[in-house]
Amino acid sequence: AAPAAGMEVMHSGCEATVRHVDGDPNVAVQVFWRGNELNLLRPREEPISRFLQRLELSCNKLTGRQGGNAKKRAKKEKRRSIGAEAAAAATAAEEACAEEAAGHTAQPPPPRLLDAGGERLPEETTMLEALKTARHVEIEGERLPLVLNPPSITKLEAFGRPLAGCPLTANMRCEFCKPEDFDLRWLRQVAAGQAAAEGEVMGSGRILWVPEDMVGQTLSLRVDTRGAAPSGRPRGLLRLGNVEQVPQGWPERRVAAFGSRQGGNVVRVVCYNILAVCYARTQTAVKDMYPYCPPQVLDMAYRQPLLGRELTRLDGDIMLLQEVAYAFFHKCLIPLFGDRYHMRISLKASKVSEGCALLVRRDAFEVLAEEEALFKNVFRNSPAHRALLREVCSKWPDFLATILPKMTTVYQVSAVRHIASGKVLVLANTHLFFHPKARHLRLLQITCLIQLVHEMRERHRGADGELPSVVFCGDLNCGPTSGVVELLTKGEIKSDHPDWEFCSQFAWREDEEVPDAAGDEEGSGDGEAATGGDGAATADGESGVALPEPLPETQWQPGRGVALRNPVGCLSDSYAGTGLAFTNYVHGFSGTLDWILMAGALKVVRTLPGVSEEELRPLGGLPNELHPSDHLSVAADLEIT
Repeated sequence: AAPAAGMEVMHSGCEATVRHVDGDPNVAVQVFWRGNELNLLRPREEPISRFLQRLELSCNKLTGRQGGNAKKRAKKEKRRSIGAEAAAAATAAEEACAEEAAGHTAQPPPPRLLDAGGERLPEETTMLEALKTARHVEIEGERLPLVLNPPSITKLEAFGRPLAGCPLTANMRCEFCKPEDFDLRWLRQVAAGQAAAEGEVMGSGRILWVPEDMVGQTLSLRVDTRGAAPSGRPRGLLRLGNVEQVPQGWPERRVAAFGSRQGGNVVRVVCYNILAVCYARTQTAVKDMYPYCPPQVLDMAYRQPLLGRELTRLDGDIMLLQEVAYAFFHKCLIPLFGDRYHMRISLKASKVSEGCALLVRRDAFEVLAEEEALFKNVFRNSPAHRALLREVCSKWPDFLATILPKMTTVYQVSAVRHIASGKVLVLANTHLFFHPKARHLRLLQITCLIQLVHEMRERHRGADGELPSVVFCGDLNCGPTSGVVELLTKGEIKSDHPDWEFCSQFAWREDEEVPDAAGDEEGSGDGEAATGGDGAATADGESGVALPEPLPETQWQPGRGVALRNPVGCLSDSYAGTGLAFTNYVHGFSGTLDWILMAGALKVVRTLPGVSEEELRPLGGLPNELHPSDHLSVAADLEIT
């Protein structure tokens, strides 16, 4: 495997390496000779005589011994010659070739493969057998050590741009070894003209918090064999460029106002839609939603270090995230938090690899149970929703066949025990469908999640009959006046609620990227992409449950919908009375879409402050150079009573 682009792999002088994996029909040979790299891919059953011939030709090209231009002229002349002129032309060309070659020194001996005793291997030996036995390859009298499947670095990468005060994470892929066999060192070049492999060691390991005083200085990442001195030749090197300054402003002020995590019976909960890269790149996003945001700021390479810094600053005991790309989860979140948090990602059933992530601090909680599910499977298959499904399918004839199969919303539900108090909490996390005309669908989605929370809560009822408290979070794509929030906070809605009327306005467009949310309080235009099909990553499988029988019209409830009741009861808004004006602010739209709701023995101690329009207006909106997402993070310190 060749090293990744941008990574320099160092070699110590002349050597030859052989790579062969069981089952591979070919053998790859790399020869480092006199400062040059030769790569040969040969069939493993080929006799070594053919390989040595190819190696000799390659070496002669480097030294110019093959009579270069004269030999090419001879071949060209032979192809052009016809009839009686052919022999004369060929002879003349060959004489020219001989004259040119005469200017060179005598031809050196051909390359050879030698075994451990220095004996030449028979030329009829197959490549695979010979390269397993050989210990040296001899070229022009020089014996190069030959190693089969040596430990090698195939990929070295750092994620994000070097931003002062922000974390950088690195990843290394190896072949025939483990990443633990190597040391990662982050270097600062302090002298003009200093080589990238030299410099002051600023940190080691997969993570570097870039020092604030490094602005304008150059940062590199080098790899050494574990235990080797950093002054020698490195095994790999990655130049990361100059460290950039991140402007200061309201993000620092709101975190400072929130204060430090208290611990004890006070639990810090963070909910945050971090803006998946797949949605930030769409034409709708770039042209319509974030026209004020420069491309280099919208780039994930800029946003990722800011996201890592913000989540670290918030220091939550429970972090419930949305729009978390699979790659971001593994390349950024796990290196930053994996040693201290229980972590889980649940992907949507779509073509884009993103979903919800749950992080629970290990020294504060014990995880008792976890569940993840897709809305479309829960609604279609759960006995608890059978009557609801019958009436919905009867009132909306195209729902079951053309809409429900395309819904990709995923749920996360967990039961955790707080170590300090011994109390059990049920956690819920989701990201509801974005479409501004899909209020009726969001009502169905939230109903299914509430039922899952209710069932998890009942399974963990205490011996004294006490039910666990609930922390219910997510980007609900719903404002305070929506039917979803009414159902969650007031406990029920009627079958003729205005949100049910959207069933006649909604239509699924297969070519839809991200809808325009302008003019509607619901949906920021992010979230579930209307892909028109399922992806490979799903949280649950579809079962063969029979389709429901139509409900006679005489049994229909009034209106276009169905009456819904919240089995958990009325949830409380942790931000109630705080004056939080919005959590999403883009071109043409702002609103509160992100929620931390709760039920049971929980008391709000404080919440993370919002941001004023006056602070955002000069920047155009979210995201911007100060803040990496189109959503604000929301957070609350909740006391377990």
